[in-house]
Amino acid sequence: MKSYLHILLISTFSLWACTAQSQKRKNKQTTNKIEAKPKPEWVIAKPISSQYYIGIGYSSTRLPNYQQSAKNSALEDLLSEIKVNISSTSVLYQMDKKNSFRDEYESVIKSTVRNEIEDYELVDTYENPQEAGYWVYYRLSKSKYAEQKRRKQQNALSVAIDFFQKAEENEKIGQTATAIDFYAKTILALKDYWGENLQADLQGRSVMLSNESYTRIQQILDNISFQTPSANVQLKKQTTRTPSINFKITYKNTPQRSMPVLARYAQHKQIYYSTEKGEISVILEKLEGLRNSFRLEVSLELTKIISVNSEDKFYNFLIESFRSPSQSITIHLAKPTLFIRSEEKNLDNLQKTALLANQLKNALTKRGYVFVNSADKAEVVLELESNTRQGIESGGIYFAFLSINLRALDNLSKEEIFNQTLPEIKGGHTSFERAGIDAYQKAAKNIDSEIASKLAEVL
Repeated sequence: MKSYLHILLISTFSLWACTAQSQKRKNKQTTNKIEAKPKPEWVIAKPISSQYYIGIGYSSTRLPNYQQSAKNSALEDLLSEIKVNISSTSVLYQMDKKNSFRDEYESVIKSTVRNEIEDYELVDTYENPQEAGYWVYYRLSKSKYAEQKRRKQQNALSVAIDFFQKAEENEKIGQTATAIDFYAKTILALKDYWGENLQADLQGRSVMLSNESYTRIQQILDNISFQTPSANVQLKKQTTRTPSINFKITYKNTPQRSMPVLARYAQHKQIYYSTEKGEISVILEKLEGLRNSFRLEVSLELTKIISVNSEDKFYNFLIESFRSPSQSITIHLAKPTLFIRSEEKNLDNLQKTALLANQLKNALTKRGYVFVNSADKAEVVLELESNTRQGIESGGIYFAFLSINLRALDNLSKEEIFNQTLPEIKGGHTSFERAGIDAYQKAAKNIDSEIASKLAEVL
């Protein structure tokens, strides 16, 4: 009985093993059949079609999100077949005189197409486990894409025509700034077609709106000019009244109102708007520290005329491509003539020699200032007052303290333009009087750095 059971168990196990082995062989055969599936023709060689744009994408199945990766690759391949054509007679050639923007423009347009493309189809996919590869096949009907593009062009043209007509109307009545704005809006409404010769039908005439608008803006700008008092202007830096330079902006000799003008000199920038008579008064502030001569430039500020999105790359490129009117003059800062009067006392007694005044005069003369012998002839009058007071006596040494004040007055307006009082200067000697003289001598050594240099900054 035991022998019979033993034989039965062995037979059952053998039968199970054979069945398992057989199933394993079947599974392997099935797998081999899947792996052996032949590659589609579109994987071996990309199809060529006169009716469709075609994109084939591939990704390794070892990558995460490999299916999406392959789809993105296929879409990029499809888009590469849609060419961005740049015509040599397009407005882009007019603007991009140095070929600095063309590549960037093509890249932006391709991105626009990628975001707006419609109706592309997923034709097929193929996965090969042996090669760990996944392929995707997309296509886009050329006729559908052409129709989509035509609709978009017509919408853009409709907007552009409206802007162009408003620009023409404003140009006719002399509203040049408004005309420039609407012509620029016309160009930017068609920015996706700058490389093409896109035309519009305007009252029976065919017009390339982008080209025509660009040409008209430049023609207007070429007829705008600045009238200046002189190519060289001389100013006095010491005056209490802030100096200004007057300009006049005209279009074909007609004054232009509300025109934005950028004025620049040294590190200063300021926007001004012309008056009804086309006048602009540029205020020159903070002349201290400037060189004896500098350039003042005024130019039409197009960014204040063309009112569209300034963050748009196309906007910035358009603005920079124009030849904008400007004018510059040289400002010379003349040093004023000086006269100095002083009252230098030692312990309330007037000194015979004006030690501080002489030192100050020498220091300013070295800096190029001219002193005259009469206050009436001077443009700036300097008033120096000084006196000493007794301190203490210690061990036979007497101390005195010197106070100094210097004022500068604009002789025309009589207004004060400088006022400085120095900290008291201590002197010591065998008497209070000699201590006062010692304080004066110490002050004279430092008059250049303590007073003259600061006064020169104002003058």
